[in-house]
Amino acid sequence: MVKQPSSGRASAGRARYGLWLAVLWLALVIPGGWPAAQAETRPSTDCFSLADLPPEQRTRAEALFLAILDSEALYTVAGDLKPMSSGYVRFQFDVAAPDLGEIETTRTLLAHFRCGDRFYADVLTFAAIHDGKRYAEGVVFNRAALRRAVGVHAGYFAPLGITPNAHPMDMLNKVEHADRSARWRGYGYLFGYPDAAVDFFVAAGETQAATGKFVERDFMHIPTYARDTGAFTWAVAKGHRATEEEERLRTRAMAILEDYRKRRAEFIGDGKPGVIELLRALTAPAQAKPARVARHSS
Repeated sequence: MVKQPSSGRASAGRARYGLWLAVLWLALVIPGGWPAAQAETRPSTDCFSLADLPPEQRTRAEALFLAILDSEALYTVAGDLKPMSSGYVRFQFDVAAPDLGEIETTRTLLAHFRCGDRFYADVLTFAAIHDGKRYAEGVVFNRAALRRAVGVHAGYFAPLGITPNAHPMDMLNKVEHADRSARWRGYGYLFGYPDAAVDFFVAAGETQAATGKFVERDFMHIPTYARDTGAFTWAVAKGHRATEEEERLRTRAMAILEDYRKRRAEFIGDGKPGVIELLRALTAPAQAKPARVARHSS
């Protein structure tokens, strides 16, 4: 006969074991698991971490990340209005004697612009050569928005071999090296422009190429923190009046920008939490976005 333990220590042990079994059961029966569900309710300290960078590179990364947010890329990172944004940093180099040091450094820093698999940032080198020079610029992707765009416009992307789960840079390079009209259309979809605006731009470009005459146009502008015009901007026919789709896009964008202006003032400046905490607040699940963050961490 086995003697049953009677000590308080043993009873506490059984209680802990029972609690452990209950937690394990929850993790198995709740979709996604209990620990994962907890992780979705708060910003992850792994997101956008710069902890493994030396101080000088960390400072450069913070400046680069703030430039991303101050540009139209805000609508890619803090919202899903633009599957891709670009131009927050630009480069040029001589093809005959290329110096790619700054591009490589920037790629190293952008490798830290990660929050799970939600975002991807890199440097795109353009195919065209002008006066012996190539041009390159920083790009950033919202991968969920990118997958949706590829699905919605499968008739365009599928013939290029692009599927929703393709790597963002593979998608972008196929668009960059596509024929003229296909390149224009692909960039329009990636940049999140309204479909009608993409159609107009492609048709106007083909007409101009065929006739040699510039097609008159107006422009629709959505402001960013850094500039009011010329950032999130698309061409429209002369005399065009905003469509319902364009009005909805502008309304959503302005709400994102207003929120960003408030948060930027709170997070950026001497003695304030800084850009990494700003990014984590902007990209946290809606129910978990904190009103204030007390201290900087990266």
